[in-house]
Amino acid sequence: MTSNEERQKRELQFTTPSRMHPAAIFFRFILTMKETIFGLGIGLIISLKESILFFFIFAGLFLLFLIVSSFLAWLRFTFWIEDGDLRIEQGVLIRKRRFVSLNRIHKIDISANVFHRLFHLAKVQIDTASSGEGAEVTLIALKIDEAKALQQQLKQRKRSSAIVEETDVDKKVYPKKQISWERLFIAGSTSGSIGFMILIALAIFNQIEELLPDKLYKSAYVWLINLGIVAIITFVLFLLFLLWVLGIAGTMIKYGNFRIEKRRRELLIKRGLLEVKELTIPFDRIQAIGIEQSPIRQPFKFVRIFAVVAGGSFDNSESFPVLFPLLREDEVEPFLQTFLTEFEQLPTNLNPLPKKGRKYYFVLTTLPFALLAIPVAYFLPSFLWFAIFLFICSFMFGIWQHRDGGYHIDHKRITLRRRTLNKVTIVTHHRRIQSFKMRQHILQQMNKLATVHISLIGSFGLGTHYSLKHVAEEDAFTLAQWYSYRKRKEQTIPQKRLNEPVFRYEE
Repeated sequence: MTSNEERQKRELQFTTPSRMHPAAIFFRFILTMKETIFGLGIGLIISLKESILFFFIFAGLFLLFLIVSSFLAWLRFTFWIEDGDLRIEQGVLIRKRRFVSLNRIHKIDISANVFHRLFHLAKVQIDTASSGEGAEVTLIALKIDEAKALQQQLKQRKRSSAIVEETDVDKKVYPKKQISWERLFIAGSTSGSIGFMILIALAIFNQIEELLPDKLYKSAYVWLINLGIVAIITFVLFLLFLLWVLGIAGTMIKYGNFRIEKRRRELLIKRGLLEVKELTIPFDRIQAIGIEQSPIRQPFKFVRIFAVVAGGSFDNSESFPVLFPLLREDEVEPFLQTFLTEFEQLPTNLNPLPKKGRKYYFVLTTLPFALLAIPVAYFLPSFLWFAIFLFICSFMFGIWQHRDGGYHIDHKRITLRRRTLNKVTIVTHHRRIQSFKMRQHILQQMNKLATVHISLIGSFGLGTHYSLKHVAEEDAFTLAQWYSYRKRKEQTIPQKRLNEPVFRYEE
């Protein structure tokens, strides 16, 4: 073996201090620019008021400072693996040394945006159980083969440090599932992102008057009015269609080539067209799974599956990592049997909410529109029909919320289903619940109703809370007893224990 081959082998084993790719200077420069853009803007405005010379001097010195600091930050950042630790040295004026135990690492994600892919690079994010906001370690630019090698080295060293022997099961073919482009198109068409796009468009439209000259704005306004009602409706429909297409494109770019693969200890998810991401989700960090169904997808029986994961950092654009963007309802059970056997055999029938709690859902959904109808009837009586229409829709939505709510418990698991706008079903295990709470206000006490809350560990180590409102009081007690009683093997709950109050509720 030549000296160059030996050196390359040591580099891929990371036994000696290594640096990131020089392109990290560029990424560090962009990141620092984003973090200091506010101060830069203020400095440029102040210097421009003084003179154009001061403006260029300030801008030049600022850019020079960013370039030098980015270069020194890259030069002084090294990492390597030694004695069961990932060791990092960084800092220009003040040197910092960090030791991350390999046993504490629970996921290693690899991603590559457009600029990474141009240079055949990748970004590596390493998370531990105690990671707060963001990853514990971020290597913003490594060669793709180095990123893969580092991921494998960390996993292998972690297994060896935990004295776990490799078996043939590690070499078997793992199950995979990839979404088709047809399903991805349906996911984008029914994602409901058009509503978000409309809000953005309205926000931009409200600022157009401030950005455009008065003469140009008035000319455009007069031209729009003179088009006529048919042309205006056609124009609005065209804009809605355009926003719908943009929503589809956004979904397909984000989840393009989506693939999930089950490994021995984790799930591996790869997705993205412009920015390719590889997410690692360890099984022991999954606190719950969620099955979400929007009103648009409900008639077509399509759902999305996500996971509530303890600690770590995932995609900032979504609260929880998506396990699969779109499945039919009858495909959920086979999916869980293949990838998450811990959550298979979902209950087919849930305990419904009592009818006497329906009126509370009516009040919560219809009250805002009932109050809105009062000023509309006084100031704009010709539009009262629209307020009445919204009131009827909100009334029907209250019925929908009450009908979809329910729960189910068995020996190990609890299933809660509720609806805000989307219908969400949460399935979790007894041992994953951090706390259980029951609340009753005065009206609920009179009607023997209650609201129950469960808390889980969510992203960044923060709590994730789920509640089910206006449950029958006896059902709330059943849930509380199920949570508080630690059932042992081949034991039953004594009848006396069932009748004892096992928790406190808040008024």
